[in-house]
Amino acid sequence: MLKRILFTTLGLSTLLMAESGVGVNINDKDLEIEGIVDSRNLAALQTSSTIYQADLNFINIDSERKLFGAGLGATNKLEAVDGVELTFGAKFVMAEIGDETATSLPLMAKVRYDFPPLMFNIPPVALEGKVLYAPTALSFGDTEKYNEFRLSADVEMIENVKVYIGYRNIHAEYKDVTRDLFDSSFYAGLKVSY
Repeated sequence: MLKRILFTTLGLSTLLMAESGVGVNINDKDLEIEGIVDSRNLAALQTSSTIYQADLNFINIDSERKLFGAGLGATNKLEAVDGVELTFGAKFVMAEIGDETATSLPLMAKVRYDFPPLMFNIPPVALEGKVLYAPTALSFGDTEKYNEFRLSADVEMIENVKVYIGYRNIHAEYKDVTRDLFDSSFYAGLKVSY
């Protein structure tokens, strides 16, 4: 049922707002599906320079570990440095670890740097870093804390199609689970924006 809700939400979100996108990334053990709903071209929200984003992701590692996340954030350009966008927000995360479910509402910070146009017709390149952190106060039930770190690089090979690689490190600390490392892996994927 969780997969049906995720796919329905991703499908509807891409129809509602422009500059939205869907991505899939994999490695030898993991599959992640992610979607972004972006207000960049929605006329009703263009009264300020702030861009509002909703993002969803679902990670399936094995039968023991799955993660679903849904977040909201506000994005704006950093005035002092060209090409840098900062996003701050929060994200609801539900991670299944064996028979236990860890839920939390971590705070999120993201930095994206789009390199200036390069010579010799090299496609646009960008770097992105993302940090999520939820102490005990933002964790629910027997969840003690949650933290996540991601670093990725992407290249727009075709207009609105990006190829990317990255690294993620996710810890979901639960009361009676001794191993809090949910995932630590490199991945590669493809993003399509609308």
